[in-house]
Amino acid sequence: MKIILRYIIIGICFYSTNSFGQLSLEECHTKARKNFPLIQQYQLIEQTREYTISNAGKAFLPQLDVTIIGGVIEGLPTFGAPGSESSSADFNMISMIQLNQVIWDGGITKASKAATMANAEIEKANLEVSLYSLEERVNNLFFGVLLIEEQIDQMEILKSTLQRNQKRVEIAVENGTAFKSDIDEIKVEVINVDQKTAELQFNRQAYLNVLAAMIGETIGAALKLEKPELDNTFLVLENNRPEMRLFQSQEFLIEAKSNIDKAMLYPKIGIMGFGTFIQPGVDFGPSKLNNILVGGLSLNWTLGNFYKNNNNKKLAEINLQKVKVQRETFLFNTNLELTQTQQELEKFNTLIDQDKELLALKGSIKQAYDVKYENGVSTMSQLLDKVNDENAAKQMLVMHEIQYLMKVYQYKNKSGN
Repeated sequence: MKIILRYIIIGICFYSTNSFGQLSLEECHTKARKNFPLIQQYQLIEQTREYTISNAGKAFLPQLDVTIIGGVIEGLPTFGAPGSESSSADFNMISMIQLNQVIWDGGITKASKAATMANAEIEKANLEVSLYSLEERVNNLFFGVLLIEEQIDQMEILKSTLQRNQKRVEIAVENGTAFKSDIDEIKVEVINVDQKTAELQFNRQAYLNVLAAMIGETIGAALKLEKPELDNTFLVLENNRPEMRLFQSQEFLIEAKSNIDKAMLYPKIGIMGFGTFIQPGVDFGPSKLNNILVGGLSLNWTLGNFYKNNNNKKLAEINLQKVKVQRETFLFNTNLELTQTQQELEKFNTLIDQDKELLALKGSIKQAYDVKYENGVSTMSQLLDKVNDENAAKQMLVMHEIQYLMKVYQYKNKSGN
């Protein structure tokens, strides 16, 4: 019984969270990233990096080479004892074993690990660039739902206003001071409001369905989206777009490859052991030679790398210059987009101020026509026109406020913040 009760409580909490709670924009961003299939590549990139670095570190482990040759070998001399019969020159098997232990490789292993790290960072940055557009898509859906919800709220306010007027007119009709047609006109407007509200509700649910698919969760119809707070410090934020990290990682990779080329110029020092085993052996008089063992320090220096050194340096400089040009081009285009968005923000600021002024004037006009209708100076149609004008002004103000907020987050998104 306790177990059943526990599951019921958990189910109620889950249902409440998904159906009656609030969902913030930041939560949508986080959930959309986790739900996006491409995010799984992060773990694959890390695993690739770890295995590659581990393989590079194994260059300092002892390397053992074994070669076995079986068959008949001709041409080796035989030396028998004086007066004795020479031994056969046929051999069954020769085996060779070589053991190499690197002491110093000129820094190739260290540079290779650095190149692997830089390459992993490039893959991560490329992944972030691919995920960058995801946040903008979430923003468009989120603010689209917010705008529709604000419009629905305004429709509910308009409907309440119309219903209050309807009750007032019904009383006036009973008292013989108003016409029944006035009630019909109000009912027509109420039906129009209900139709617009129903259309907005369907549009809201369509947006929510797409948003739910992106975040991988069910969004109940009663769930409300949390309106983000306006932060006026967004204009002074630095450019933190993932492309900037991509350019930096590309520079690190070029530098790491240059270090590999530099390390190839140095000799490699190590310890070497070499052994040859011959069966059945070579006769040297009374003795038989079965094995040869050699051990000591080894030095391996490939001088051919010096031929390509100057060209490799020039290629590295050219590649760095390419990255620099790509960064400057990206910053130029991004700054143009940010400037355009900033101009749009100023436009919406001006429109919002004008909307507030218009709303105050239309509200005053509506109140004046309300008094005129009470005094029999204006008709119900004229009053309803002014009620609709005031509601249209409210709708325009709400739309511009949401659009301004959306542009703020568009600016933050374009600057990588």
